[in-house]
Amino acid sequence: MLLHLQFRCLIPIALACASYVAAHGDEESHDMPMPAMVSSSSPSSHQTPVPHVMHHMHGVPILQTNLQPLEKQFWDAYNATSYLSVETGNKSAFFTYLATMGLAFVFATPLIMVMKNVQGVTPGYVTALVANTAVVLVGLFNYKLFMSSVPDLYPGNIFGVFNGIYFVTMIAQCIVAVIAAVHARRTAGASYESIDSDVDSLSSPSPTLYDLSRNQSPSSFELDSYPVNSEPHHDLEANDLTVHLNLLKKRPFPALFAKLNDNPWVVRSGAAATTANSVLAWFNFLFFLVYVPTAIAVFGCFGQGNKVFNLLAHFIKGGVFFILGLVTIARYCGAWSHKGWAWNHKLVRERDLRSRWVRLSPKGLITMEWIESFLVFFYGSTNVFLEHLANPGGEWSAKDLEHASIAFIFIGCGLCGLITEAKLSNWRHQYANFDDNKTVIKASPGFSPNPFPILCIFWTGTLMSQHQQASELSTAIHAQWGSLLAYGTFFRFVTYVMTMVLPRPRDLSKPTQPITEIIAGFCLLAGGVIFMESCDPVILALEWRGYGAMFTLNVCLGLVFLLMAWIMSVFQFKTWLQRRAH
Repeated sequence: MLLHLQFRCLIPIALACASYVAAHGDEESHDMPMPAMVSSSSPSSHQTPVPHVMHHMHGVPILQTNLQPLEKQFWDAYNATSYLSVETGNKSAFFTYLATMGLAFVFATPLIMVMKNVQGVTPGYVTALVANTAVVLVGLFNYKLFMSSVPDLYPGNIFGVFNGIYFVTMIAQCIVAVIAAVHARRTAGASYESIDSDVDSLSSPSPTLYDLSRNQSPSSFELDSYPVNSEPHHDLEANDLTVHLNLLKKRPFPALFAKLNDNPWVVRSGAAATTANSVLAWFNFLFFLVYVPTAIAVFGCFGQGNKVFNLLAHFIKGGVFFILGLVTIARYCGAWSHKGWAWNHKLVRERDLRSRWVRLSPKGLITMEWIESFLVFFYGSTNVFLEHLANPGGEWSAKDLEHASIAFIFIGCGLCGLITEAKLSNWRHQYANFDDNKTVIKASPGFSPNPFPILCIFWTGTLMSQHQQASELSTAIHAQWGSLLAYGTFFRFVTYVMTMVLPRPRDLSKPTQPITEIIAGFCLLAGGVIFMESCDPVILALEWRGYGAMFTLNVCLGLVFLLMAWIMSVFQFKTWLQRRAH
């Protein structure tokens, strides 16, 4: 009876709540903007009844939504004009510029660098480099045509200087590459008579990596032996000289090479040209990683005025994680295996420990985790002073202090990581005396179970995934890239566990290719791209056009998967060249 009375008393309360919600529904709907073309009033004769009224902005420009007066005032004054949408100008020259630069740097440049890495500075490499440079020059010429045909929409931008740098460095690389190729031909020709003896000496059984970790005493001779991977890791190995000479005999432009071969200046500058060619090749490749986001900012007219600081902060930080993703995918594909950075081991001899570079890491070669820890520490140290540049007068706001506290995480994790690398130096090496000569006979891993680099990335992603923004779209995008970074660190942690628990491969020097690293690399690549996208100027441009968080996420993930496929194809091309050379 008591329960029945309580139930009867609740009925009027429930009806009152329902009436209140029905009467005030329009007031509560301001949290989600409603498209203006769908009215909340009773349907008129010309409207089609629908089962559900859409409350999100997917595909609906923001001016067509219900806006507050101050919001509408801002968006009415918003200028969405950019070099991509301007109606005037030589658009054919612009598209030619995009096509030629993409062809040159995204497709041709990585393949040419692989040719140099496997075959050396051969005339075939020089021919491909010259052809690629010609494509770049065509692109830069079309850029000038387009920019001269449109108004200056981004005054004072630095992109013109970047194009001038490319113009100079590409031509300089062609010149030094020709000199380096002539020097390689002279060097290989001078040692032609001793090639047979060199090849015979190198055809002896390869050295062996001994693993003492399963024995109690370093003096025990009951050792497990592992053959060293015999694949070449340098630009030109001694046992590739015959192949190199055969390539030189097929050189193009024989008259040009014959004339340069006797030039005394070319002879004296050959070694320097070889070094300069390698430096310029890497400079142009890495500079392109800065060139692309700069082009996006300029052509989209993003970050003008004081907004440039917000754009730079997101582009630089997101670019760091993007490059880390590139490095992770490259390590999975076998890059830097000669340093032990492809999740493999490197044979360390006593003479290796006397290297000045090794002294930075006690008792062993520098690991990738050491480099990551140092970069985390360095980045955190510089980032403390850059967070408040956008504020007038350089004043520190609560938001600046919040961001600076993240820099403290980087500083602390970086220092802890460097100290941990010193602690793990004994884990990487074991010593033994054979024939009265002290030799390091355990292979040194190019990795170490150092948790601090991934711990730093994990907390960065976790914190930023909960970073509230004034814009609902910006909040959702921050949650996307923050979660991706956190997911990537989880798979890297699983990689550490696998390397310590699973049985070692017989060939310790061969890249192990942990399956978790390909997923970690994807998370870092996608997280870095979406991080760069989350800056205020880009968010405003997306909201203006009505693009939602799921639209941008799908596009970014699709592009990242295509990029990963191309990276893996480039390394597969390298493997094919190596097999063909042998």
